[in-house]
Amino acid sequence: MLKVVETQNVKKFVNFPFKLYKGCPHYVTDLKSNLIKLLTKDPFWQNNERALFLLYEDGQIIGRICALTNRAHNKHWQDKTGFFGFFDCINDMRAANMLFHSAAIWLKHKGCETIQGPVNPSTNHTCGVLVDNFDKDPFIMMPYNFAYYDELIKSCGLEKAKDLVAFERTDKEEMSPRMQKLIARIKKNKDIKFRPINLKNFDEEVHKICNIYNESWAQNWGFVPISDAEIKQTAKELKTIVKTEMTTMCEVNGELAAFAICVPNFNHVLKAWQQSNVATKVFKAVSAYFKMKDCRMLMLGVHPAHRGRGLELLVVNEIIENCVKKGWNKAELSWLLEDNKGIISVVQETGCYKTKTYRIYKKNI
Repeated sequence: MLKVVETQNVKKFVNFPFKLYKGCPHYVTDLKSNLIKLLTKDPFWQNNERALFLLYEDGQIIGRICALTNRAHNKHWQDKTGFFGFFDCINDMRAANMLFHSAAIWLKHKGCETIQGPVNPSTNHTCGVLVDNFDKDPFIMMPYNFAYYDELIKSCGLEKAKDLVAFERTDKEEMSPRMQKLIARIKKNKDIKFRPINLKNFDEEVHKICNIYNESWAQNWGFVPISDAEIKQTAKELKTIVKTEMTTMCEVNGELAAFAICVPNFNHVLKAWQQSNVATKVFKAVSAYFKMKDCRMLMLGVHPAHRGRGLELLVVNEIIENCVKKGWNKAELSWLLEDNKGIISVVQETGCYKTKTYRIYKKNI
C-alpha cells in the first residue's frame, strides 16, 4: 500500500536518495550535513515556505518531493508559480503521480497556479533533471539522476519548460581564428584591466559580483534575484573553496564591469568520501583532493552598461589562460539556457563543446 506523508523529519528526507542510489557509480551529491542545512537554515527560507513529502510502501520510503514557494521569483515575474524540488523516486508511475499530486495540492493552497521544477530550492542553487550522458559523474553543484526520471515526470503531466545545457573544455582545445583576432583587438583598449578576486576584501567583492549578476541576468528565463542574506551566504561558502587563479574581475576605468568565477570540482572528494568504507574515507578523500585537475565555471556576468564590447569573451579567455597556467586541464561551463544563442556561440568558438542537458518542467495545477 502506498502512502504519502508530510514530514518534519529533514534527516529522513535527506537520507532517502543515498539509499536509492546505493551502488550507482556516478551519483555524487553534497554532504548530508550540508543538505540538512540547505533545507533548514539557508537564507532562502527567510521569505519562503516549503513542505516535505515522503512516499511509503509497506513501511519503506520509495520517494520524496519538496513543494515550495518563491516569492522573489513571483514578484520579479509577476506570476503565481509554485515550485518542486528534491525529487527522487523509484521507477514507478503511480508512486511519482502521488508525490506530484501532494505537492500540487499544497501549492494550490498557497495560491499557486502552476508547478515548476526541479529547483533545489531555486535556480541559484542546484536545479534540473539530467536527460542525457548518464555515464559521467556530475561536476560540483550539478545534479545527477537515473535515466528514467524524464519519462517518469512527463507521465505525471508535466512538460518541458526549458533545457539548461552544460559545456566542457580541456586544455587541448583552441579558440577559433576569428575569436583570437577579436580578443587581440579588444585587448588593445587600455581602459580594460583584469585582476583576480581580492581575498582580503572578499565579502565586498562578492557583493559587487552578485549585484552585477542581478542586473545582468534580470531578463533571463528563470532568474531569481539574490537577496542580501543570500549574498552573505554565497560569500561564506565560496571563500572556503575559491582559488584566485580561477577568478577574473574585469574593470573598465577602474569599475567592475564583468567577472567569471570557477571553482575546483570537489565532487571528486565527495565521491571518494561517499563511496569509501569508514576505514579509508579520509585517506581517499585527501588523495582525491590533491589529484583534482578540473573545475566548473560557476558564475559569469557582464554589467548591462558594458554589453556589446566583447567583455564576456575576454573574461572567459582570461580565466582559461590562468587556469591552464596553474595546471587545471578541464572545465565545465554550466549552465546556459538552451536558447541563449549568443553566449552559446561565444563559448563554442572558445573551444567548448556541449556535454549535458538538464531539464526544468512545468504544469498547470
